[in-house]
Amino acid sequence: YKANTLDVLLLFTNQGNYLYLPVYELPEGKWKELGKHVSNLIKLDPYEEIISSFLISTFDTEDYVTIFTKNGMVKRSYLKDFKVVRYSKPITAIKLKENDEVVAVSKEDKPYVFLVTKRGYALTYETSEIPLAGLKASGVKAISLKEDTVVSATLYDDTLEYISVLTSKGTGKRVRKCEFDLMSRARKGIQMIKEVKTNPYFIFGAFYGSLQEEIGMVTKEETFFVKTKELPISDRYSSGTSITKKEILKVFEKQTLVKKEEKEEPKVEVLDLEEIDQKIYTIEDYLNQIEEK
Repeated sequence: YKANTLDVLLLFTNQGNYLYLPVYELPEGKWKELGKHVSNLIKLDPYEEIISSFLISTFDTEDYVTIFTKNGMVKRSYLKDFKVVRYSKPITAIKLKENDEVVAVSKEDKPYVFLVTKRGYALTYETSEIPLAGLKASGVKAISLKEDTVVSATLYDDTLEYISVLTSKGTGKRVRKCEFDLMSRARKGIQMIKEVKTNPYFIFGAFYGSLQEEIGMVTKEETFFVKTKELPISDRYSSGTSITKKEILKVFEKQTLVKKEEKEEPKVEVLDLEEIDQKIYTIEDYLNQIEEK
């Protein structure tokens, strides 16, 4: 992020917590240095991972934070609820049930939700179906699951054209968003990949960025990137085209430097005093006009 010392960095973890880090408290370092692990600033549990982050310039807004969990729960809270005074330890962002964890967090204010599950089901519905709740609430059911888990979720608008999908067998594809009709929250959704019972394809990750964005794939030997525009456009039932024969350990979206949003200052009109003088009537001019009438 491109930030200043008055901003705050919110870091969300898979265990339903968030870290509140004022930028001025972050250790300074050179561009190529690794920096310090976040546990040096706020202690995390051994298996707690950072999954999302946002740079906040002001909490005095009507923005929302939407949190999705692996077991199909979703919660929406006001951004201003995340402002705290004491932040020496992780703070609860959502109350998780047993064996659940956070898989996605969004700060975007967009009208639709899109969720993808490991077994290849996708569900989309209006964001307005998610009720607002406090930080310690568990949320509501986002999607109906049966021996399945959520692997990806996001908010989107009408500019979304494709959903890029990568599978556990190293295949990938793009599916047109128009193939998924709006449904209701807590439904099962529809398949976005052919179900094969003997040797199934599991969804490893789904991405919703532009055609210029890159997806990173991690194997035991290397990390490499694939542009989303290089993935073939296929229908919902296609298993995709082979990208790698190696076992995929992790997939992620490549990030670029995010510039701080700068609000445009209102333009101040410069007044020409001579022009104003020409337009203003003097008392004498006004009286002369009355006499003429």
